[in-house]
Amino acid sequence: MFISLTMGLLATLVACEPNAPGYAGYDMVDHFPLDGSSREWIYSNDGADHKLFVEMAASTTVGDVDVKTLEYWQTDPSNNQPSTLLYSIDWVSDPIVGVQIHGYTWYSDPVEQGDTGDTGTSDTSGGEADSEPQSMTFDPPIQIASRRMVPGDSEVTETGGTTFTSTFESAPDCANDWVSGDNTWTCVHIILDDGDGDISTGIPVAGEFWSAPRYGLSWFQLTGDADKWVLAKAVWEE
Repeated sequence: MFISLTMGLLATLVACEPNAPGYAGYDMVDHFPLDGSSREWIYSNDGADHKLFVEMAASTTVGDVDVKTLEYWQTDPSNNQPSTLLYSIDWVSDPIVGVQIHGYTWYSDPVEQGDTGDTGTSDTSGGEADSEPQSMTFDPPIQIASRRMVPGDSEVTETGGTTFTSTFESAPDCANDWVSGDNTWTCVHIILDDGDGDISTGIPVAGEFWSAPRYGLSWFQLTGDADKWVLAKAVWEE
């Protein structure tokens, strides 16, 4: 009886902590949410004179999973409204396959730090629009995370002529710039390495991600970004 009661209490406690690592690890899909009919995020960056507006713009089905295209827009500093589409990334967050990147499209020429229109990135966005955007589809997709992971776990993907290693580094607090409510969350910190070990060069979608349950990325820093993009606002519609 004592053993049964103890196990029942333990099960209850674990059930009350859906994002606690427990024995099975962190729920990575919950930390990269792409549900709902609409999602939007706004980010600020100490190295940029504008904000970044991100929206879940399209959904397609590949095999048995839903691929969500997120568009990343440079905002007009005068009104913080989206003005220039910089790039898009095709994400999957699925309870079976985990978290993946299926492809990307970059719409802007690279600029150097300090140039007019600098976004805070050295080689990925903020210049004049390309007549031919740079696109890549990953088959197989880059595995960012399996459904559940513990710190130290890694996923290795060979695709597009590159070997990507995605490592769950740690679960730190990740305070952000959102003024609504408690803005200090515990995030999963993922580093996606494209094989060169250098965040300043390489595949555009490589970099670091700090993501919070139910809200998504609280911070992120992609290839060439001079500093982290920090969440300022998130909007979700069922």
